[in-house]
Amino acid sequence: MNNNQKFYFQLGERFLENYADPPEDPLGELTHFEMAIRRFCFEYDHTVSIEIGDERIQVFLDPDICMILDDNLPEQIRKLSQGKPIEIDFAESCTLTIKLVPTDDRISCTLSKFGTSCWEKHFEFDRTQVLDALRGFLQEVMQLAVDKGYITASEKEEFIRPAFASSTDAVVLGK
Repeated sequence: MNNNQKFYFQLGERFLENYADPPEDPLGELTHFEMAIRRFCFEYDHTVSIEIGDERIQVFLDPDICMILDDNLPEQIRKLSQGKPIEIDFAESCTLTIKLVPTDDRISCTLSKFGTSCWEKHFEFDRTQVLDALRGFLQEVMQLAVDKGYITASEKEEFIRPAFASSTDAVVLGK
């Protein structure tokens, strides 16, 4: 297992090319917040650099980050902080799964590339480093959505609350 210490998600440059149609909700099934986040990711698209160990991956706010926000990233971060494994899938831009499994004060990370070329790599990180990176990225993206007027500060705080709910992240859960 590779113990390389790089683990971060970073908002990159504005991405001005839209390859998809703008988000729609013809049946009115989405909440105001859900539509606002989809519009933000589409209209204010950015590249996102992910560096895990020696792997560098580029994804986009739309559709990649929008999809993991739809999958309730704050709740996923809460689960990870409580010692439960999670998976983050990037099925659109890079066909990659990040599987994070906490053990004691470490998090085992498995990157799995699927599709036409398949591979798997394993890394291990300090649990605080991973949680801080995920929380920091979530905070940055949601603050940008507030700054650009897509959502309110109170909507942002309500949405991200689960990711920050555990002020005493469980290190050992007796498993």
